[in-house]
Amino acid sequence: MSGPYGKLKADKLVWWNATTSADVENTLEDIANKASLTGATFSGDINGNLVGDVTGDLTGDVTGDVTGNVTGNVTGNVTGNVTGSSGSCTGNSATATTAGTLTTARNIGGVSFDGSADINLPGVDTAGNQNTTGSAATVTGAAQTAITSVGTLTGLTTSGNITAVDLTLSGDLTVNGTMTTIDTDNLRVEDSLIYLARNNSVNTLDIGIYGKYIDNTAPEYTGLFRDQTDSKWKLFDSLEDIPVDTVNTSHATYAAATLVVGTLEDSKGDVRKIIQNTQGSTYTLVADDAGKHILASGTVTVPDGVFAAGDAVTIVNNTASDLTITKTITTMYMSTDATSTNRTLATRGMATILFASGTVAYISGAGLS
Repeated sequence: MSGPYGKLKADKLVWWNATTSADVENTLEDIANKASLTGATFSGDINGNLVGDVTGDLTGDVTGDVTGNVTGNVTGNVTGNVTGSSGSCTGNSATATTAGTLTTARNIGGVSFDGSADINLPGVDTAGNQNTTGSAATVTGAAQTAITSVGTLTGLTTSGNITAVDLTLSGDLTVNGTMTTIDTDNLRVEDSLIYLARNNSVNTLDIGIYGKYIDNTAPEYTGLFRDQTDSKWKLFDSLEDIPVDTVNTSHATYAAATLVVGTLEDSKGDVRKIIQNTQGSTYTLVADDAGKHILASGTVTVPDGVFAAGDAVTIVNNTASDLTITKTITTMYMSTDATSTNRTLATRGMATILFASGTVAYISGAGLS
């Protein structure tokens, strides 16, 4: 078809299976308003506005606005805005090489993200603290070599060793192990009493403390303990057999240790003194007088069955006249003649009674008759 071209005006124009290879010069507005194209194929350019549905393949560039639905594949570039309801655009698009920005920026891990650039999360990509909420079912990542800060751990269970520089606990510490080792230069305990042998259910354990020292090149042990065999507290030294539950007192290297004190007291007082019991009138000896001296000013009676073997009592006459030592014990031998009777202690005299048993005693001294 060659020019010149004329104008086509019609109330309705229908082309059935028509094909044209020439440019369509009519305005699209006229065609849209006045004509209906059914089964037509265009191989040239369409300049103008197209209002209505297009069914079929469109090859070429579309410059302008498209209002309506497009069913089929679009090959080429789309420049402009695409509007529609959510989900109205289906199918695959080629890789987007340039990303725009989000209309409204959002925070990710406390960092604003608008899509224009990468972001770094503190504590994840860079140094810093990352606060999170919620629970993680399982930590599957690699073990961290240094965790500088954590929140509250609930129900923490580990199968290996935990190494820490400083550890502060606000609650109880329970160690379910058979042996606990503490490597420390100084041990400071706020409690005033240390509880040992807490789970001791029968009297089979020695209770005490001990330490190791080196004698030449061999390790030896020294300490203080309560011997479960006789309930006595003992100091030991030189022991080469390390104590576990008991101290091996029968070991060849076991030895009693030396104790150096300023003052040593027992139930009666300073053991370096012969404790005084002053009596101003008639007095009968009691078991607590063993190891003491009686500063007497009246008659002193020696009872039967009160003292034990090895007990001794000294009687001092604190008057200017004689006093009587009355024997109610079964036997009280006079050391000089083996007689057993009441005795007289001269003024300022002193006599000692040594008990062989609760019923037998021996008496001797200066001014004794």
